[in-house]
Amino acid sequence: MIEKVFRPRLDDVERISYGKAARRRGTGSSLVCHRLNQNERKLFDLAKQADYLTVRGTGYRRRRKGSPLENIFRQRCDALEEICCIIEKKADCDTVLIDFSTLRVKNDQAFMKDIVENVLEAKYSGLQPDIQCGSKVSDGSDERDILSKIDSMPPVDWEAVKKNAIWGVDYRLITVDCDRETAKAIVADVMKRSKSFDLSMYQQRERIEISEDDDNTDIVPSGEEEDPIDWDDI
Repeated sequence: MIEKVFRPRLDDVERISYGKAARRRGTGSSLVCHRLNQNERKLFDLAKQADYLTVRGTGYRRRRKGSPLENIFRQRCDALEEICCIIEKKADCDTVLIDFSTLRVKNDQAFMKDIVENVLEAKYSGLQPDIQCGSKVSDGSDERDILSKIDSMPPVDWEAVKKNAIWGVDYRLITVDCDRETAKAIVADVMKRSKSFDLSMYQQRERIEISEDDDNTDIVPSGEEEDPIDWDDI
């Protein structure tokens, strides 16, 4: 039996990035910030070409109470069925976020271990990658190696993965703190390695398709004043 999972369409990702309603119900939400300002639009266009996103800090906008840029890029990666790679630029060192939730598989541990063994340990053995699941951030007290941490991760919430837009699915992250040039090299190597992933081995699935004639209840704010990005957390 082929199991269906929710994925957005690329044209709807573009629509909600401009504050327009998606044609497909459930893609956007009035509770999640998606609409980009002019500066974010430039970074988003660069990310499309590079296959990874670079933001200053977390890209957090105070009045929107979130990061529209990171949200919309994650939506795009979900639509493309790709790993979502983001570099957060900070004053002391950068943080690479490698998000496996956008693969939408029942068990992502094999893919996470593949990246660790064939990219991070093979080429960047001096670094100390960590994991993050959902909103739970490591406090640094767990001194086990990264592969052991992956083995003990909570399982994928398959019901959420099947039915929810990606903003309703927990992050499944490998994080790496490093200098900027190393961060760029890591994401390039991760994206190259991930192109060889065979998702069909871990999940039989097809997209849930909803007619464009269905009513769309998404409400994406379009008239509010754009805020400058808040960099107070840097």
